[in-house]
Amino acid sequence: MSDLNEGPMREKRSFIMARDPSVDRRFRPRPHKQLRLFDDIHESTESTDGSDTESEYASNAGDDATSVDDSREVDTGPQVFLRLRPVSVASTGYSLSDDGKCLITSAKNENSSNNVNRMEKHFGFTSIFDGSVGQRDIYDICVGPRILEEECVTIMTYGTSGSGKTYTLLGDQVRAGVIPRGLEHIFTTYLGNLYSTPKLKLINGCIVFLQDDATLREMQISMKLLNLCPDINAQHERLRQEIKSDHTFETKTEPDLSVMIWVSFVEIYNELVYDLLSIPPRQDNLGAVQRKPLKIACNKGQVFIKGLTTVFVKSSEEALRLLRLGQQRSTYASTSVNSNSSRSHCVFTVDVLKYSRSGMTTQCSYKFCDLAGSERVNNTGT
Repeated sequence: MSDLNEGPMREKRSFIMARDPSVDRRFRPRPHKQLRLFDDIHESTESTDGSDTESEYASNAGDDATSVDDSREVDTGPQVFLRLRPVSVASTGYSLSDDGKCLITSAKNENSSNNVNRMEKHFGFTSIFDGSVGQRDIYDICVGPRILEEECVTIMTYGTSGSGKTYTLLGDQVRAGVIPRGLEHIFTTYLGNLYSTPKLKLINGCIVFLQDDATLREMQISMKLLNLCPDINAQHERLRQEIKSDHTFETKTEPDLSVMIWVSFVEIYNELVYDLLSIPPRQDNLGAVQRKPLKIACNKGQVFIKGLTTVFVKSSEEALRLLRLGQQRSTYASTSVNSNSSRSHCVFTVDVLKYSRSGMTTQCSYKFCDLAGSERVNNTGT
């Protein structure tokens, strides 16, 4: 028999499927006045052939696409760039608009048996890059201006498995990707103000001053993790020379300013958050590594991951070595689409903490996200 005192089962929390925001368990007060949000939107005029061209474009555009005609929204809102992979034979499945910001695809109309009757879809982007655009131009257009102008930047790569997401972020042995160029850019910018010891740290979303014993402990953690990292000295020097030949990063020395840089690396796998830079955990009797998921918390409006390992770094090489270490710990598997596919979302974060002699502390955060393949599950066989 079931217990009559038991209440209804609470729904399981999920990072992907959040609770309906309309359900307020605390019964907080709400405004009773209702506003009409779409009164200022005017209907578009019909064209001469009787079809509404603007509404047709809106219905055919993708959910993640940005209107190519609204330049104000492109400048102030999230920017979406499309990079096309190099192909040996030109594809006839799509074409680009004259301004190079709209991708036009054609597909067979399901309601018609005639192959000639095809339906066009328009997808607008901030910019579209074909296969001839290299890593240097991708960084100069998409990432470099954001690092110089904005204090909090999030760069995400989205696409199917094997489409080049990881290559765009990391590059290969010869061509540096977005993250190595971004690290070199950040450390070159603050080269004259880098502080040698970690006296500031971001804890639970807030900047705190570390005592001498805590500073020593953080330096020991950094040295311990760097000793576990693979040796990439020769590779890093080649990439550094390539980056210097492609870009001219300026060093901005500010008097009375101290800068400390920390990095962290997490993955989201099966809706659970795991630390990729933690001290090696204990192993069970079978030799398997036991990973403990972390919790997402909030402190004074700042969202953070409780217990996440952040490592103090003094150079771009140390940051890149920690990135390689985290990659070795991330989850990969073979699928029907890719033999070595990343099955998790990976987020590499660079936190720049600044302290001025006047006592003011500021923070700049740069997040580089390598999302898992976006293809359907029935295509991957997972």
